Amino acid sequence: MPDPARTDARAAGPPVPGAPSTGAPRNDGLLQRRYREVTFSAIAFGILFGGIMNAAIAYAGLKIGFTIGGSAIAAVVGFGVLRSLLGARFLPWARGQRRGSILEVNIGQTIASSVNTTNSGVIFTVPVLLLIGHQLSFSDENFWWLTLACVAGGLLGVAFIIPLRKQMLDIDRLRFPSPTAVGAILKSPGAGAAKSVVLLVGVLLGALIYLPAGLPGIRYPAGLGELDAAVRSGVVPATDAARTRLVAEWIAAAAAPPSVVERGAHVAAARERAQEAEGTLEDLGPAISHADTPLPDALCVAAWEASQGRRAWSSLRSADFGWVQLPLPGYSSLNWRMPAETAADGRLTRRVDRDGDQRPDLVLTDTTVDLGRLLGLPDAMQLAFAIAPFALGAGYLTGRAGLMVLAGGILAYFLINPLAYWMGWTPATLRAHEVPGYALGAFNRPLGIGMLLGGALMGVIASLPAIREALKSIGGAARKAHGGRDELGFKSLFGIALLGIVLLLVAMEFAGPEGGAVGKDGWLAGLSPAIAKGVVVLVAVAWTWFAGIIISQCAGMTDWNPISGLALLTVVLVMVLIGSTDVLAAVMIGAALCCAITLASDMMGDLKTGYIVGAQPRRQQVAELITVPFGPIITMSTLVLIAAVNTKATGIPIGPGTDTVAPQAQALQVVIRGVQGGELPYALYGLGGLLGILLGLGSFPGLGVLVGLSIYLPVIYIFTYGLGCLANMAIGKIKGRAWAEEWGVPLCAGLIVGEAMLALVINAIVLIRG
Repeated sequence: MPDPARTDARAAGPPVPGAPSTGAPRNDGLLQRRYREVTFSAIAFGILFGGIMNAAIAYAGLKIGFTIGGSAIAAVVGFGVLRSLLGARFLPWARGQRRGSILEVNIGQTIASSVNTTNSGVIFTVPVLLLIGHQLSFSDENFWWLTLACVAGGLLGVAFIIPLRKQMLDIDRLRFPSPTAVGAILKSPGAGAAKSVVLLVGVLLGALIYLPAGLPGIRYPAGLGELDAAVRSGVVPATDAARTRLVAEWIAAAAAPPSVVERGAHVAAARERAQEAEGTLEDLGPAISHADTPLPDALCVAAWEASQGRRAWSSLRSADFGWVQLPLPGYSSLNWRMPAETAADGRLTRRVDRDGDQRPDLVLTDTTVDLGRLLGLPDAMQLAFAIAPFALGAGYLTGRAGLMVLAGGILAYFLINPLAYWMGWTPATLRAHEVPGYALGAFNRPLGIGMLLGGALMGVIASLPAIREALKSIGGAARKAHGGRDELGFKSLFGIALLGIVLLLVAMEFAGPEGGAVGKDGWLAGLSPAIAKGVVVLVAVAWTWFAGIIISQCAGMTDWNPISGLALLTVVLVMVLIGSTDVLAAVMIGAALCCAITLASDMMGDLKTGYIVGAQPRRQQVAELITVPFGPIITMSTLVLIAAVNTKATGIPIGPGTDTVAPQAQALQVVIRGVQGGELPYALYGLGGLLGILLGLGSFPGLGVLVGLSIYLPVIYIFTYGLGCLANMAIGKIKGRAWAEEWGVPLCAGLIVGEAMLALVINAIVLIRG
């Protein structure tokens, strides 16, 4: 049975490459003129727009710890640029140009998403080097070796995943919710006005639902008259309000207390000495401790600079110096709280007032709805839903298959976590309502990662016959005449993979060693350094192939990728092999793997979109491969620029004490310290792997991946995703499967696109405002 998401692309225009042959001659060259697909306009648009998204989303990801995909946004913008602006006869540059085709827009979004998607691979790993004291700059050769390793990883990821296209799309029929949404966007102009309207309604609805959740991310300087209300509502701590009033007095008087000015002078001098010595401000702590004050160093330095006439006193009215910033209104402004419940002493009970501020807790926050507390579930259980249209839409597009993800979330948060608390397996000081947050990091994620590995292993074993046939078909195509070939040939893929391996070996060999590190020798300590690095690269290449399959299966089934978890495992694996002292090599391999698996997932998702609209796979594959280097270069450059700005402002390149706290890199730093100290939950990883294998044996091979992913992820998104799955099933039963697919898919595709586009706009505003 054909994929219900795929329709004949010829309904949207003239015959397209990749559609069933009609007997007409076909031009299979990369750049075509009869029907526009791979064009210079599409390539230029993809690189430029992808680069803009890459930098903006990388900056936001360093602040919030996660990134968003760019395919849907690129598809919408691509329509405006390639089908409207470049086809507008009144524009001078468009005269003589033909309107861009659907397939040309598809190539544009393919390139844009590939340029954008590697940002998560870089920002989840490389910033840990800055956290542990390394220096990165454009003049530092390690910057370029790290960038080269990321490019090598990207080439490997794309080359390794291409042979699995038929297995994942034709045989497994993975849905890939977001790429399916992009396909719906691309087809909408040719699929009838009614469906285009439904898609637009979905976009507007998704943006409208997300707007109150995203607006609080934009903050503005508080007025003095707003501080009391902000403190009463719990938005601002009283200490922050007091500091803001104090700074306001300094601004009004154009003077600060002498102790503050003295502290600022000492800190400024210490920063200059730290920069000269290429150290950090913490290294010179004793030199400035005698002038200590409870105020932030940045504020003291600014007050000293203002007293010296180096800046205006009014410039202290900034978040950089501790002036209170108030969020724009969001869902929490509705003030929907738990019903009041008092104890015998007249105080609110802990069940309704967990933070002890004598106000019932919010049921509706800016990002979640806590239904479990309203229903009176035990505190150790969690039934909260994320306000996330993308998760709802992804669940609908996945349908019944996504129920296993929901089942995994229920298993973790309604059975495993409460049982661990009630059996006394958690710290004695832990309160019941703290169990979900504690369990996520303590044992849910290690178990989930293990299940991902075990489930993916079963999936690979079950798919070996199909993988063998896919490789045979690619090899057979390579031996035939070049005309009409839909896939890149085996020789081409082998050459690209070999190039990636060589580049990774070069980066590993020439990356500068680090000195002064303390740790344990690895399993390869008895080998010469060159041979040890060669073995590590070969192991990393094999692991990259396997991890790419895991990520692509996760994205195909649920639209989520456990990138950070696999990055942690990769760094652990490399440090076990070569020793815990060579952190640079471990992070380099981790970054290369992350870029590989993100591009593998992106490539398969783009091929799914192309499958829906009738594109020729080979053209998408070539377009993505030739633009692989752009993403890592842009993200690494963005990271270095952010670190330089932070260092100048605070003396700290990244992490706590800056706006870009890099939460994923902080988690990786904890893992590195754990390896160096011998403290990692290896037993939980092993148990999870065994469970993933057993689930694959007892049901279908990918079950371990689904359940493992649901245990690994925060449950608030899993429950919202599950609602989408249940909605698909309910509507299909009431209105019929055909109706549910025909009208539900464009609506839910719009939900995903609406949130993604608004999130990008909000991130851009945050970036511009600093």
